[in-house]
Amino acid sequence: MEVYVVRPPKPRYALHAMLFLATIFTTLVVGARMEFNFLHNLPVFSLNDDALPLFPVRWALAQPSRVLLGIPFASTLMLILLAHEMGHYLCCRYYGVYATLPFFIPAPTLIGTLGAFIRIRSPIRSRTALFDIGIAGPIAGFVVALAVLAFAMPHSKVITIPSASSDIQLGYPLVFRVIWAIIPTATLHSSRALHSVYFPPTVIAAWVG
Repeated sequence: MEVYVVRPPKPRYALHAMLFLATIFTTLVVGARMEFNFLHNLPVFSLNDDALPLFPVRWALAQPSRVLLGIPFASTLMLILLAHEMGHYLCCRYYGVYATLPFFIPAPTLIGTLGAFIRIRSPIRSRTALFDIGIAGPIAGFVVALAVLAFAMPHSKVITIPSASSDIQLGYPLVFRVIWAIIPTATLHSSRALHSVYFPPTVIAAWVG
C-alpha cells in the first residue's frame, strides 16, 4: 500500500505583498477625497459634475501631499479587513487547516477595495472547526470596528449647511445608534439625529468593515 503525502503549495508572499500595497494605495486615494470633503463640509459621496470624482486618482497625484489625507480612512479600513481575515487564518492554524495569507483586492470603488479573502486548501474535518473558523473573522473585525467607532464618533460634526448632505446615503446599523447614544462629547449632543451629523472618514471605514 502506497501512501502519498500532499504538500501544500508554497506561499506566494510577493503576490500577497503586491495586492496589499496596491489596496493601501487605492484606499488612500478614496480616503483623501473623503477627508478633503469632510474638512471643507462637502458631501462625502457626490455625483455632482463639479465635485471630485469618486476615485480621484489624478487629483490626488497632482499634489502627492493630498494622498496623506487618506491615511485615517485607509489605515482604519485596512486594519479592520486585516483583523477579519487574520481571525479566519489564525483559527485555521489552530485547527490544523491549511489556509493562505489574506489576499486584498484593490479596486477603484467608493471605498477603494473589494475586500479581502483567504483560501482554505485542506479539508475542515469537524462542524466545530467549520463554525469557529467561519465566526472568528467577523468577531475579530467587529471588535476593531467597535473600538474605531467609540474613538471616531466624538469627532463628528453637525451638518449646518445643505451642501454637506451626501448624494449616497448610508444606513445606520443598531450598533451606530447605541454608541452614538452613550459616547461622551462636548461638541455634539447625543440626542441629535444621526442623519444630521457629518461623520469623519474613519467612521465610514468602520461602517464598511
